[in-house]
Order: sequence, then C-alpha cells, then structure tokens
Amino acid sequence: MLQMVRGQRARLQDLLTGTRLLIGVRVAGPAREYDVTVFGLDEHSRIQDDRYTVFYNQKRSPEGAIEQLGPANGDAQRFLVDLARLPGAVRRLSVAATTDEGTFGQVSSGHLRLMTPDGQEVARYEFHGADFSTERAVTLGEVYFKDVWRVAATGQGFSGGLRALVESLGGEVKDAPPTPPVSAPVSPPSPPPTAPAAPAPPASSVNLTKVTLDKQGERASINLRKSGTPQPIHVNLNWDQQATRSGLFGMRTSRSADLDLGCMYVLKDGNGGVVQALGNHFGSERLPPYIVLDKDDRSGSSADGENLYIVRPDLIQQVLLFAFIYDGTNDFTDVNGRLQLKDASGNEVAVRLNNPDVRRTFCAIAMLENVGGRIEITKEERYFHGHAEADAHYGFGFRWAPGSK
Repeated sequence: MLQMVRGQRARLQDLLTGTRLLIGVRVAGPAREYDVTVFGLDEHSRIQDDRYTVFYNQKRSPEGAIEQLGPANGDAQRFLVDLARLPGAVRRLSVAATTDEGTFGQVSSGHLRLMTPDGQEVARYEFHGADFSTERAVTLGEVYFKDVWRVAATGQGFSGGLRALVESLGGEVKDAPPTPPVSAPVSPPSPPPTAPAAPAPPASSVNLTKVTLDKQGERASINLRKSGTPQPIHVNLNWDQQATRSGLFGMRTSRSADLDLGCMYVLKDGNGGVVQALGNHFGSERLPPYIVLDKDDRSGSSADGENLYIVRPDLIQQVLLFAFIYDGTNDFTDVNGRLQLKDASGNEVAVRLNNPDVRRTFCAIAMLENVGGRIEITKEERYFHGHAEADAHYGFGFRWAPGSK
C-alpha cells in the first residue's frame, strides 16, 4: 500500500488494475458533520457541468460513473468511481471536505484513501489539524488524466469555505438553494410556473436526426430554443405483441404482453409525481405537470404501443421514463421493448431494451434532465422489482401504495 504525503503523485495503474475504484474519506474533529464532495472537472480544473458534482444532495452523476455510497468500514463517506464511464469532458475528479462549524485546524485526524472495488486499500493520505489553520474547506486529493490516470494528495485549504473552493473551480454557490419537497405520486393541480423571463445565451444546437442510444450511460440532447414556442416531446413505447412463455411441463404458450409506460417527474418549481395508467394517473396537457399518457394498451394489439407527451419540457427538471410488465409475460427478455423520443422538428432518439433482466419486471429506461435550455437524454436501462425500488435508487422520495387499473 502506498502511504502518500501532501503533494505526492502516482500513476493509478501502478496501484490497481482496471478503471473502477473506491474513494473513502474520514474527518475526525469537533464539528457535528464534515461534508465530502467529488467535483468532476475539465482538463483546466474547471466545473463545466454541475451534474458531475456528487455530494449529499446529488448522489450520482448522470451515467453513474461517480456514485456516493455513504459510510462504510471506517470511512465517513465513500464514492464508487468508474473512470471508463466518464464523458470525455471530465478529466479530473477533485475530492473535498467542508464544514460550517469551526476550522480544519481543529481537526484531530483524517484520511483519504483509494481502494479496489472490493475494498482492498491501495493508497492512503493522512492529515491532521496541524496541517491547517483557519480553513473551512480542504481539497484532499485528485484523480486526474495526464497521459494516463494519476492520483495526487493535495491538502489545499480555503479559509473562505465552500464558496471560495467552488469559485476557485469556476463555479458559484447559491445563497439559498431550493430543496424539492417530497410529495405523493399525484400532486394537486397548481398554477403553471412562470417561465424564465431572461433565457441564458443559446447553447450550440445539435441536429439529432436519428440517434440510437445502445449502451447504458450514452446521451443525446434536444434543444429547446428552436423557436419562441414550447417544443413538445413525444415518447413512444412499443414491443412485440405476442410473448412466448413457459407453461406446465415446459410447454411454450403465446400470449399478448401488456407493458405499461410511465414516468416519475420533478418540475422546476419542485412539484413532483408520477404519470402512469396504474391508478389512472394519466396526467394533463393543460395543467401541471403538462405531461400526459394518451392511453393504456392492455391487449398489446395497438400497433403504435403506448404514447406519452411532455407538452412543456421547458418546465421540467427531471423525468425518469419507465416501463413495467403488467401481464402476459414474466420478464422483458421476449418482448423486444423499444422506446422512441421525437421532438417537434422530427428528430428522433431511440432506446432499445437490449439487456433485459429475467428476474425483474420494472425497467427505468431513460432519464431526461433540463440543462441550460436543452433536454439531456441518458439511457439508463436499469431493472428493479418495482416502483419503490426504482424510486429508492433515483431518490425522488415518493410514497408508494398498491394500485390497479
């Protein structure tokens, strides 16, 4: 194991094999809590996309390349990192600890350590209060790309706390960040939120034409600034109408598969809920959430499957598109499920369910996120035992009860 001192650097390939690693941090001191954050930065050590800032209020990057795991085995916080899944724009991960109570000069001890995915420690940087003075934020270490992936023990402090640290990375800290309230799947109608009066400078537009997202974590964008009017997004779920399943004594029978399309959403104003046929929560195109499911294809006989319309994508913050098996088949392996998203200009994004899990009947297919005037679409294709388990993974925080249709 490599025992590192402040300023020391090493090649990651000399410490472990592969691109997956665990990062563990512990700070012992008088403060009730020390927050630990991983900042995903570009090659110039600047924040370009705050979705790659992973901390207590955002526990996962879009494709899961950085994920906060919580405390374990002597670490107050752990992060699982897969460098191979990071987008090309993220070339540096900076691990920082901050506190609002006291300073790091009062810390008794602490460590930053790197481990293999199974928890075998390969490098450790230890620090003490004597290393600091009035600092309320400290960058402990970095994993960065320079010809190859490398690791550094930094120990750089900021007396100005989190704000000074973030500003040094080209970001900003909001004085009162809104916290989306936890609500039941269906929220009572409320007046439509007011759209921003002064839009940010236009982002570079991308002509999608026809894009297929094959692998988990792949992304595409829909530009919302093509005109002064809302740009609805049409979501279509389709599948092979006849599913083959095993019956008594191994006999194979054919039956119409019933898949349901739905979504979990959070709007920019913090209101959230679920749109799905189960429980007859079909949404609305004229009232919040401005997301509507057109029908429930129970028989599988509808040639166009099931359709969901995001009428005002400019008002959404996050939408998780999902499908679950209601009847007619045991799993997704024999229905050839596919999702298609189409914007108002006719550009298409296709997502195929090409890695089905025979043990689970709920699939989180794609995540849509509103980022600077565009909708980022990320292929998820993660399988769960049901709505509640998926919600626990993505952190919407809804309350779930059995439903029927």
